[in-house]
Amino acid sequence: MVVKSRKVGNATVVTIPSSLNVPENTLFSPSMDENGNIILKRVRPLDEKENDNIEKFMDRFKPLMNKLKDK
Repeated sequence: MVVKSRKVGNATVVTIPSSLNVPENTLFSPSMDENGNIILKRVRPLDEKENDNIEKFMDRFKPLMNKLKDK
């Protein structure tokens, strides 16, 4: 099977054939190896606890980030 890249807006898109049974809205982390091969690694969505931890971290350091943005 061969697929072809195409331009859509500012992005280059490669269609994943339905025969591969990839569900809609699946998250992937793209990368390219030294030979130009595109690698898509499936990414697990964050759970509620992980999201809460990120929000707590951001809240904790928000004053520092605000101070640094003005420099």
